[in-house]
Amino acid sequence: MNWDVVKQLVAYARGLEKTHDKHFRFTLTTNGVLLDDEIIEYANKEFYNVVLSLDGRKEIHDKRRVDYSGGGSYDLIVPKFKKLAESRGQKGYYMRGTFTHDNTDFTKDIFHMADLGFTQLSMEPVVSPEDTPYALTDDDLPILKEQYEILAKEMIRREKEGHGFTFYHYMLDLSHGPCIYKRIAGCGSGSEYFAVTPTGDIYPCHQFVGDDKYKMGNVFDGAIDEDIRSAFRNSNVYSKAECDDCWAKLYCSGGCAANAYHAEGDINGVYKYGCELFKKRIECAIMIKAAEADL
Repeated sequence: MNWDVVKQLVAYARGLEKTHDKHFRFTLTTNGVLLDDEIIEYANKEFYNVVLSLDGRKEIHDKRRVDYSGGGSYDLIVPKFKKLAESRGQKGYYMRGTFTHDNTDFTKDIFHMADLGFTQLSMEPVVSPEDTPYALTDDDLPILKEQYEILAKEMIRREKEGHGFTFYHYMLDLSHGPCIYKRIAGCGSGSEYFAVTPTGDIYPCHQFVGDDKYKMGNVFDGAIDEDIRSAFRNSNVYSKAECDDCWAKLYCSGGCAANAYHAEGDINGVYKYGCELFKKRIECAIMIKAAEADL
């Protein structure tokens, strides 16, 4: 929302590139409400990737994505998102939605976005306390697994017809893929990267912000809590007993530390619901790879 600060951060980082022989890659995430031509032009110049928040069908999106008056944002943002995606040649962006108990038929939302012309798609399951009305339930799990199969089969069909699209969770490189360190350690939260709040507080990632237990320091102090950093550095697929016999462990890298913490109270725990969905996604990604081999 403070666009001047965004530009200042980019300029600051660009000023360090030659000195340290580095090149920064920036990503911008936006709900689209304040997106305009100036921001699109700047994003196309400076941002390697742009993440666009859209939950799918108008009635689904507007149920959760509301403004201060309670009105939905779908009609406002979709034209802006189309303009940005087209200006980037349908590359270097992701349409990122969240599905909940309200839309366990989330493939309809993915297909809706594809039918709007977007080709780079992602849809994440909501992670929330069990007592929230939109939380996913155990009864939803078989429905969601079926939806992932529907998605894979439709992607295969559309690819054969020449109008396919990319789904983030089905991107699978069976020949090479991530290096072994990434396969073991995952995203690197708390050790390779941090989240910084507007007041300068440092956390392992944005999902820990506000939890004093995981406040690692403040940028104005110049110090990092090395005990917390060490705990995250040592949290990996081999630190989780539940992962020992899992066939997918070197694809999920032990899963999300924040999800494990919020579900089990321990970053070395496992968010079991998420595990079930992840394994199903990998199965479907392999299905698509097999289909590609026949094309």
